[in-house]
Amino acid sequence: MIKFFTRIRILLWILLLVGVGFLVSTQVRGKLAQAAANLRSLETETVTVYPVETQTVTTTNWETWRSYYGQAKSAHTQNITTYEREIVKSVTVDVGSPVRAGQTLITLQEAARGAQVQSGKTAYDEAKLNYDRLRQLNAKGGISQSEVDAAYARLKSAEAALKSSQSTLQRTSLKASISGIVSARNVEPGEIAEAGKVLLSIVDPKEMEAEMMVSKKDIAKITRATPVEIYVDGKKHIGFVKRISPEAQAGSGLYPVVVGLPENSGILPGTYVEGRFMVSSQLNVVVIPSNVVLYRGSTQSVYLADGSKAKLTAITTGEGRDGRVVVTSGLKPGDSLIISGNRVLYDGAAITRNLGLAGTNTNDDSNEG
Repeated sequence: MIKFFTRIRILLWILLLVGVGFLVSTQVRGKLAQAAANLRSLETETVTVYPVETQTVTTTNWETWRSYYGQAKSAHTQNITTYEREIVKSVTVDVGSPVRAGQTLITLQEAARGAQVQSGKTAYDEAKLNYDRLRQLNAKGGISQSEVDAAYARLKSAEAALKSSQSTLQRTSLKASISGIVSARNVEPGEIAEAGKVLLSIVDPKEMEAEMMVSKKDIAKITRATPVEIYVDGKKHIGFVKRISPEAQAGSGLYPVVVGLPENSGILPGTYVEGRFMVSSQLNVVVIPSNVVLYRGSTQSVYLADGSKAKLTAITTGEGRDGRVVVTSGLKPGDSLIISGNRVLYDGAAITRNLGLAGTNTNDDSNEG
């Protein structure tokens, strides 16, 4: 009987201890759950949400333009010179004077040349009379044919001398062969005009051109059909390719390309101009603002909005200009690109966003030169 009551007491103690342990365990779990809830609440209250602006990635057309420089000049010019050393009698024009083709601009002394022409004409007339007389005598059998032939040779010699003196006399009147404007005057009346010296220069401002030296990497991309824009003091004109040299200039490795300037553009000879050539065109490429690209070592990346999180995405870029750059890999149309607030982000950062302007489908251009 005593053993029975002893077992009952032990069982009761065990039950009591189990009950106390269960109660303590329940209280501990409750405390831990409360602490975890408090911690989660604290974490929620301390998470930073970054405001950003996004833009939907689209495709557009991209044109690559390259700039080269040259100096405007007239496509038609004339340098007036003399063939012989002579005194200048008169100059009828000055720098800036308009002239027309055939107009006499400079007159040289002609007294000696006039005498030469008169002497040559006299000699020619005598030779012709002698030839006609001998020819008649030969017809009557009075002289031989060889004497007639000799007289004919003398006649042709006198004729050539007369034409030479007449040509020399004509050269005392120096005329314009083109219509245009006098751009330089290097002689005054009374001075001696040396043979070959440029006395006057004439330019035709109606047809202007500029020679530009193009690099090897672009010369193969330029044809007669290549679009060209001409810029002078910020003003744009439309030019055109006139000539392309297939050979590089000695010592420079650059290829001369002559660009025609628009008629009546007001571009004066000697003006330095910028020529922009469209060397390539790409259709349906992704173009993004260049300031959103992050550079870390040799890698390039941008942040995309992935739901309410920022996602760091690696990209590869190509040509760029005017604050925009071509993306060759890493982005696709429809991606939500973060364009504002990206400098403080990290991969997985919480964001709240406003949808920015969508990409446009208009032509773009880039310039590397």
